[in-house]
Amino acid sequence: MMIKVMTATLSGVAGAPVTVETDLHQGMPEFHIVGLADTTIRESCRRIRPAIRNSGFRFPGEKLTVNLMPAARPKEGSHFDLPIAMGIILLTEGFEPPGDTAFLGELSLDGQINPVRGVLPLLISLRRQGIRKVILPLGNAAEASVLDDIGILGAESLREVVDHVTGMGDIPLYKGKKQVGRARSSLDFAQVYGQESVKRAMVIGAAGGHGMLMMGSPGCGKTMIARRLPTILPELTYEEKLEIMAIYSVAGLLDQEHPAIGERPFRNPHHSITMTGLIGGGAKHRPGELSLAHRGVLFLDELGEFDSRVIDSMRQPIEDGFVRINRNLEEIIFPSDVMVVIASNPCKCGNLWDERKLCTCTPRQLMAHRRKLSGPFTDRIDMHIRMMPVDKEMLKLAQSDRNGLTSDEMRRQVEQARQRQLARYADAPYDFNAGLDEKGLACFCGLDRSGRQMMMAAYDRMALTMRGYVRIVKLARTIADLAGQENIREEHIAEALTFRTIGTGGEEHGQ
Repeated sequence: MMIKVMTATLSGVAGAPVTVETDLHQGMPEFHIVGLADTTIRESCRRIRPAIRNSGFRFPGEKLTVNLMPAARPKEGSHFDLPIAMGIILLTEGFEPPGDTAFLGELSLDGQINPVRGVLPLLISLRRQGIRKVILPLGNAAEASVLDDIGILGAESLREVVDHVTGMGDIPLYKGKKQVGRARSSLDFAQVYGQESVKRAMVIGAAGGHGMLMMGSPGCGKTMIARRLPTILPELTYEEKLEIMAIYSVAGLLDQEHPAIGERPFRNPHHSITMTGLIGGGAKHRPGELSLAHRGVLFLDELGEFDSRVIDSMRQPIEDGFVRINRNLEEIIFPSDVMVVIASNPCKCGNLWDERKLCTCTPRQLMAHRRKLSGPFTDRIDMHIRMMPVDKEMLKLAQSDRNGLTSDEMRRQVEQARQRQLARYADAPYDFNAGLDEKGLACFCGLDRSGRQMMMAAYDRMALTMRGYVRIVKLARTIADLAGQENIREEHIAEALTFRTIGTGGEEHGQ
């Protein structure tokens, strides 16, 4: 006799449907689980047997084999407890499983169903498979309810699930309150006094999705400005919310009471972070800070304090938009479409550019600091922004009712520019200007004669690399979008060039 029950497994932050086949036949009492199951699943027999008995059901005394299909795909997670237990109970009690219902959940020895990680990506994969109802832990029901087109049945015990499936009871569809709309942040760029030119740079970076390197003395506002960057990014779409929630679900970082995410992520890892902590991976394949910042901002404060090997590991993921990790039999993909924002002092003591203070660094220390900031990673950052301390006149604005641009005003500029990009790239494989490749530049970033002449002059004078040249053109494309211009003009190139004048590598100029 055999019976089939549906569930799913995780691969990185993506789910994949799994069919749990349960077979029972005469022989010595045995319980085998096959199909590339991890240790957590193989140990489930020690949880399932007492859970079934303590729920008032008989555990079979015959030879029991559970196959997780497809057998070639590695499986992991304690959420296999419930579907395996249901397969056993339905088989021994003589009931047919519901064809349109899947099961997820970890069992306690007394038959209680415990919440698990990664429910949202599991449900998304089951929805694609045609599943329309899922029975899962009640503690995960709020998270799962963000999906509009799949029925969520939150259960607290194995007995409750069996009664529902066999018609002896009923689990109502979960009707929890859903959070919608943009989360209101207390941060606002109106709280930043002075630094209007830096606010302009933030608008350009946010409009085109460009990475930014801010260099300035301590206390000039680098961290304050970076923390406010999410407030000017466009509101998350429904699909983007699902992507982010899926990542946080796998990482175990969702608030189960209020799981909905309304604002773009802002991640600020400490400089002692490891390579695995930053890009993800490890024994359990968890997403790193780079993926937790997906569709948002990854802020690296004081880049010079980070391990250079850790920083170099980000080079490929920030260009590709995903992290690829190969482990034994499988390839794990973590999304990493992020805006990378970096802050750094201009020297070790931080006073190099401050006219009111004396720099105490020796030439050797200056060279060592510069070497830590130079290299292929910072060369991949589109915008290099020089920040100076706010002078006394700017501080007087603190007494006024208005202090330059607010986040709402800046966000409106960003949204208008992004709408132009979405329309332009509707039939192209690009989202925003930062993602343009050589083919995209040739199609969408043509320069007029004066613009080409200016770029040629800058290429020699500023010792630009070809990568630096491309990034300036992409910046100019964004500046033109902010100005509502379809063609890139000389003034757009001129403004874009100002964001490569403090480069830390071969492009340095003007110091």
